[in-house]
Amino acid sequence: MIKRIFADTESLTIFLVTAILTIITATLLRKYLQRKLVEATKDHPADITSFVFLKHMIVAIVYFLGFGWALLSLPITRTFAHSLFAGAGATTLILGFASQRLFNNLISGVFLVINRPFRINDVIEFQGSRGKVVEINLNSTLLQDENDDKIVIPSALLLSDKIKIVSKDAGTHK
Repeated sequence: MIKRIFADTESLTIFLVTAILTIITATLLRKYLQRKLVEATKDHPADITSFVFLKHMIVAIVYFLGFGWALLSLPITRTFAHSLFAGAGATTLILGFASQRLFNNLISGVFLVINRPFRINDVIEFQGSRGKVVEINLNSTLLQDENDDKIVIPSALLLSDKIKIVSKDAGTHK
């Protein structure tokens, strides 16, 4: 199987070039969006929670499309894709049960970003942990406590328990 992959140098070259271009594009796009985010919030304070979330989503979509395209350039993955589609029903069921917690966190993360019970730079207390919200993404929220320790809280857990907002970042709210 490995010999078959390396025997088709044209497909392998297309795969590698596409993968490298995907990484470069995603990295440049992430840096560009980060720079735009800093520029937009430099002069006047704004809530950056949605912007950071959007930046992560755009970069993730670039990776997903780029690596998907790269994999389709390999003949062996095309065959695998056809087999996967043939068993899509069973595969979907198995993946659904296996990733139930992940999907729960993703849906909860979307709810947190849309509803915004707290924002980046707010100080919150959750299940005995207190810290400043550093990042909110689909899967989890990252807090930084007074000792500069990082606390990762899964999104689904945040929605299932009480959150105490100790202080709002006055510079980001209108």
